[in-house]
Amino acid sequence: MATEAWLLEKATIGEGDEVANSLADRINTLQSEIGTGDIAEILEEVEEIDQHVHNVERWWGAVAAPDETNAIEANVARPFAATSGNNTWGVAIPIKGTADNPVLSGMTEFDAHRLFITSLDDETDPWRIRIIWGTGTSGDAITAEQWTETMIESNAVPGNRAGGVPIEIRMPPLPIAYKLWAQVWNDTNGEVMSFFWGAHGYPYPVP
Repeated sequence: MATEAWLLEKATIGEGDEVANSLADRINTLQSEIGTGDIAEILEEVEEIDQHVHNVERWWGAVAAPDETNAIEANVARPFAATSGNNTWGVAIPIKGTADNPVLSGMTEFDAHRLFITSLDDETDPWRIRIIWGTGTSGDAITAEQWTETMIESNAVPGNRAGGVPIEIRMPPLPIAYKLWAQVWNDTNGEVMSFFWGAHGYPYPVP
């Protein structure tokens, strides 16, 4: 195996061949150890990460009466409003319907990337919010554990407890036709969280 020239304390330009040979040896060894197919899969994952980071983001408020067909509207006047249960999850509300396209035309998949909280009825206790996804009912999706959640710190002004910075959400990419619901949890029944949500889109099916 060639010398790893980048580790030499005083490597010169003339040692470029050693660097190239060493890198080639490393790639060949990696391919033989994990397989060419595995490398292709790794490269697909890297592309997905790059697409997620360098992406177009769009933001959505609610239509007048959100349902599982149409729920989103590009406005800043009407946020979604989810109501808590009594120290448990409240009713799941639709925040994206089957006919809604939350990303640029031509994109085949999306994720709900961020939330922006505009108001909380209860400003003294913590909240939980979860985003649910699926093609059937919200109950079926919850049973299948198709949801992600985060917590919101209360006792602060609206805007996500961080000076108006939206909250990051972690979830897998989904086909455009998937529905989304939201549920919130507070220690008091009937408390309302109001929010907008932002989406990332993907121009190809993510592996």
